[in-house]
Amino acid sequence: MDRPWWVIVIKWTLSSLLMALVMGWLARSRMQQRPPTDSRRLAHPRSTLILGCVGCLFFVGLAVASNVYSNKTTTWWTTAGFLGFTLLFLPIIADYFIARHAVSEDGLSYGRWLGPRQFVRWSHLRLVKYAPVMKHFRLEAHTGEVARVSAMLIGLPEFARLLLAHTPAHVIDAETLLVLDETARGNPPAIWH
Repeated sequence: MDRPWWVIVIKWTLSSLLMALVMGWLARSRMQQRPPTDSRRLAHPRSTLILGCVGCLFFVGLAVASNVYSNKTTTWWTTAGFLGFTLLFLPIIADYFIARHAVSEDGLSYGRWLGPRQFVRWSHLRLVKYAPVMKHFRLEAHTGEVARVSAMLIGLPEFARLLLAHTPAHVIDAETLLVLDETARGNPPAIWH
């Protein structure tokens, strides 16, 4: 490991630049223009599906390559490790198809991983909070039912406008209120910092 210092600096600089470009592309893709008929639908941008598929294929490719071009480090553990990383991208791909929500003056209709679609009325919300680490809005109803709305979805400004207009103000967390105000103005929360 006697690499010159500048090789390490270039490696980390290029990695950081690539990550910034990908995250910028993801952030911009959720702000794309849509037809007025879709203005109240929340869905993942196509970039989410592309990222999930590329990541999945990358690690499947590594698993295959590690066995085709075997060397002394090739074991069933390395193959299992690569396939394990592949599994991390499957929820991203699944969420692209599952997270199809719709907003109206009455409330939010949302898809779930397990079970049927649900509907929560704005007036029945007990707590609205933004989770900055998980990058989603958490809407909890009086019944205990919880809806999560990802910050990656297209249509967040309309979601924020309707939620602010029809939800009692006392159920919205103070910090979340600031995030929702910005989102309603067309500035959704950052997806990477």
